[in-house]
Amino acid sequence: MLMKFHKFVGANLAVTLIILIAVGSVTNSATNATGQNTSVPNVVDEKSAGTFDCRNPTEYRLVVVENSNRKKDSEPVVPRDLNIVVGDRVISKIELPKESEAKNFSLNSIEKNKAGFEINVDWGSGVSHSEIQFDFKCERSKFYLSKVTKRNFSTTNPDSGNFLDKKKTKVTRIKPNLPIEKFAMIDYL
Repeated sequence: MLMKFHKFVGANLAVTLIILIAVGSVTNSATNATGQNTSVPNVVDEKSAGTFDCRNPTEYRLVVVENSNRKKDSEPVVPRDLNIVVGDRVISKIELPKESEAKNFSLNSIEKNKAGFEINVDWGSGVSHSEIQFDFKCERSKFYLSKVTKRNFSTTNPDSGNFLDKKKTKVTRIKPNLPIEKFAMIDYL
């Protein structure tokens, strides 16, 4: 019994270390992929930013930045945001969850596609873990949340040595599509 517990703790530490390494890699690659300085202006109204073809991936950038305005003195890490940038203007912002809101939160990827873009994240610890994909589509120079795919993994019997052996997938189509300005990621975790 004690040996199984040590294996369980060791596996959790290994998973946590892998997630922390991945967070650093994804943060650096997401920021570096834009080829731009991460300091960008405040969010502006999309109408004042002008129209753009959001189905043309070269007309906008997805930039992960630290937002010190969201940091409380008691928090060790500066929270991050995902900014959607057209030219030199931020037209939309998505606040990424803080550690206090989602244990071991990790931004895994941000990818543009034909319809708009998708965000892949995961979070959890111990005997449960979630992987979530947010699909945003473009219509008339605006982005909308259209679909959320959530995969939950859990351990039904930690003493068995089988970790995250139960999987449940839920796909939610958002009808009507939610404007990105009203999207709060934490509400979907």
